[in-house]
Amino acid sequence: MPQAPVPLIVATTAEDDVELINKTLRDAGYPARCHWVKRLDELEAAIRSTRPQLLWYCADRFQTPVGEIAKLRKRAENNVPLLVLRARVDETAISQALADGAQDLVSMGCRERLVAVAARELRAYRLEQALNTTLQSATQYKRQLKSFLDGAADAIAYVQEGIIVEANQAWAELFGKTVDEALNSPLMDLFDPSSHAALKGAIVASTKGQWTGEPLKVIGTHGDGSSSELSLLFEQTSYDGEPAVKLTVPREAQGPSAPPEELVERTVHQDQTTGFYHRRRFLELMMKRLETNPRTGVRALAYVRPDKFGDIAAEIGPLASEDLLAGIAEILRGTLSARDLCGRFGGNVFTILLERGTLRDVEAWAEHVLQRIADHIFEVGDHTLSVTCTIGIAEAGPMTERFETLITDAEKANQRGRQRGGNQVVLEETSDASTRIQRFDQLWVSQIKSALVENRFKLSHLPIASLSGERKVMYDTLLRMIDQQGDDVSATDFMPAARRNKLLRAIDRWVIAAAVDFCRQQNPDVLFVKLSHESVLDETLVDWVRKLTHGTGIGEGRICFQVAEEDVMQYLKQTRALSEQLRAAGFLFAVEHFGIGRDPLRVLSQTPMQYVKIDGSLMQGLATNPQQQEKVRNLIKAAEKRKVQTIAERVEDANTMAVLFQLGAAYMQGHYLQEAEVVLEEPS
Repeated sequence: MPQAPVPLIVATTAEDDVELINKTLRDAGYPARCHWVKRLDELEAAIRSTRPQLLWYCADRFQTPVGEIAKLRKRAENNVPLLVLRARVDETAISQALADGAQDLVSMGCRERLVAVAARELRAYRLEQALNTTLQSATQYKRQLKSFLDGAADAIAYVQEGIIVEANQAWAELFGKTVDEALNSPLMDLFDPSSHAALKGAIVASTKGQWTGEPLKVIGTHGDGSSSELSLLFEQTSYDGEPAVKLTVPREAQGPSAPPEELVERTVHQDQTTGFYHRRRFLELMMKRLETNPRTGVRALAYVRPDKFGDIAAEIGPLASEDLLAGIAEILRGTLSARDLCGRFGGNVFTILLERGTLRDVEAWAEHVLQRIADHIFEVGDHTLSVTCTIGIAEAGPMTERFETLITDAEKANQRGRQRGGNQVVLEETSDASTRIQRFDQLWVSQIKSALVENRFKLSHLPIASLSGERKVMYDTLLRMIDQQGDDVSATDFMPAARRNKLLRAIDRWVIAAAVDFCRQQNPDVLFVKLSHESVLDETLVDWVRKLTHGTGIGEGRICFQVAEEDVMQYLKQTRALSEQLRAAGFLFAVEHFGIGRDPLRVLSQTPMQYVKIDGSLMQGLATNPQQQEKVRNLIKAAEKRKVQTIAERVEDANTMAVLFQLGAAYMQGHYLQEAEVVLEEPS
């Protein structure tokens, strides 16, 4: 086998030295590839670029000491052997060269020793390089092995048609079983019934390859009768050649393993019974939160208090009372999103700062909480009992002057509910509401008018995702205003004033013009555009839209106009006529916020439409509410019978998405998918 080439550097001013070394090594069977460095100020760069296996320094040609060359080699971060070449060599000179950092000193007159030293140092260098490579490989192997061992601690199971066909020891131990007991058993037996709908939906989505990879929050039941919240990962795979779903509970999700800062936060700032923030910390965080705009549509403070708690505490005692509050807190926690802020405000009162799409979503959340608490049987100490709660709600909006006012309004609403018998949701009521609304409108009307004149509106676009695997680029449009300071203002802040002061028609036309420009530039498959009741009653709208879109190149069916179910019910005849005219002109039609009116099926049967958007309030608690799931399922089936595609509004978490897969919804939208993006700010 031929020798591998030997890259080397010869530092000398004489070409004869280079030729001598090259010929000597080649004659000995080492195919040298010499790089000649004439100036020492170029040597460091040459070492870095050439990566030599030998460095020859002809010391008689330079005045620079050998020690300086050794330092230069070190700066180049290369351990290449340094061999010094002189005309004459003795023992003293060799010792000095070694002391200066060279590997050896050889003479030009003794070529046999030159070859022997070169072969020795070359072999040593190559062995060292091979050793380093081996050590690196061993280190990498150790890392991979550690990763594998760490991964083995994950609880893993394979499921086919709802049956566990394979599971590791960690999975079996997590649920208090042996591996043999876990195998060939129904998956659903390991989870609380409240998690079944989301589990089934996630498995359906994973089987189709449509699951997003997000963890699903589920309640696992263990062998000792206890239960705990788990984060479950899903992966489409196969087992024994058949389709399967791999389920994984990561090791860190199987038990508490909080980082130090989180442990400090829990110890200092959180109530040990409920895990919610202490009153002072809750107020601090709420004040900071209220200084920023909400991620979604609205913020509201919920003031939650168990009914007749004094009587209950007197009956069961103080320790059992704390256990009861811990149970209520656990139910509350299971209904919250990641952005919600929770506090134990004092004694038996919980306060929660919520972020939801609309105030109706907040009410739906509260109704769901009341139902879950009322349906739950609490076992505390030696007692088994049921409890109801009352929830007072105050919206945090432009008319909330101080956060103290927000707390007071929520507390008063709660008090009114308890005076009426409890077990109800009560919204704030202010005696000077009309005065505040009048002052509110005076501020907004002038801003809206100036924003229209100065073109200080912009559109944001919220993606709509298919739940059936269909590849369509679809967006919903969200309107925002830019105030005089250049900050964004959510439509939920100014649209109520616009509605009361008949400014919706002008705003609608600005939105339509901006939407047309967006379609022309971005070419989405479908863009949804909202129409107010003023536009529904505007007989000139369709002709105006025709003229606006004429010659734009926007294909038929690109824009879908949508009207709220509430407006459709109030103006059913006019909406039907508008829908038919828009369809004749090449546009689509949809009804949004569907399913919350007094007769949604009548709206569906009497209004021609291509899409229907199921209201986001019906998504609140959907993952754990069988009655609500049935209601949404019936709405979807009714729409399917009429060949109307369904879109779920304001989806905020993976569990809700999983249930929607099972219920058969065609699409979904919401901040769970993605924050709204500004793609086009103003019409051209």
